[in-house]
Amino acid sequence: MSGTVLMMTLLGTAGVLFAVIRSRSSAPPRSGASSANEHQRLPENALRVLFAELSLDEEITLLCRLSPEMAEWMNLLAEDEVDEAMRRAEAVHAATPGSRAATCFLMRARFAMGDNQGAAQVAQAYFSAVGISEIESLLQTWHHLRAMNVFPDKETARQVVGVIVELNDFEKGGPAIPITLSAHLDGSSVLHRGRRRVPAGPDSRRPVHEATMRLVAAASDVDRPPPTARSTKPVEGLLMRFTLLSPGGPSVVELDIAQVKGNEDHPLFQLLLLTMDLVMKKQADLAA
Repeated sequence: MSGTVLMMTLLGTAGVLFAVIRSRSSAPPRSGASSANEHQRLPENALRVLFAELSLDEEITLLCRLSPEMAEWMNLLAEDEVDEAMRRAEAVHAATPGSRAATCFLMRARFAMGDNQGAAQVAQAYFSAVGISEIESLLQTWHHLRAMNVFPDKETARQVVGVIVELNDFEKGGPAIPITLSAHLDGSSVLHRGRRRVPAGPDSRRPVHEATMRLVAAASDVDRPPPTARSTKPVEGLLMRFTLLSPGGPSVVELDIAQVKGNEDHPLFQLLLLTMDLVMKKQADLAA
């Protein structure tokens, strides 16, 4: 592929809207908005970030705002300095293979040139550098690769590295509060009550970390269907939805809380128990 075509392909990512980054719900709600936010489901764009479903172009667009290096390389492309942009990105990747900006830039360049194997090699260097310390980015990278028909081996494909749980909280008999719980193999977790993150910032408490690890381990042992597209339909009533996250793609398992609660013989009982334990630990600061 010519440098001009490569330049136009990569610059096309700049046309992606910044709605995703604006819709993230980590910012604290305005005064008086807390109650209303609790009863609203996370926006779909925020859910796509949570489920690691951004396209590579969308991620590059976000990185242009977050990474000075990515912005610099894209500016070089705009000035028709394709070779220099590639040289600088490759230098960063060689020195720091865990660089998210260099990984995404070079993967996109390889894909644009029809070199899917080259993109996979860039990704593999990234995986080796970050291990399980960047689960969200690992899942996002595999999402990019699968979109270009590059798939993991069977063992890697089935490794559960995270789980997202969706349910409703009917606290105090009021309107349902949508609960979205994200738990990862590295022990990180994020809980949203509606659009409100609880707690508001990173949660490094040891009991939370341990409860997260137990939940992901239990999710790994669940019999699950083949990977499929994530359901975008909100859960209703006492339905609880588990989306098991793996390099091979998401697998969805659902249960009815009324049928499973108190039934220790049910195959999903332990998953329900560990989910509620983690939710309670994440919310523990509210009672303080």
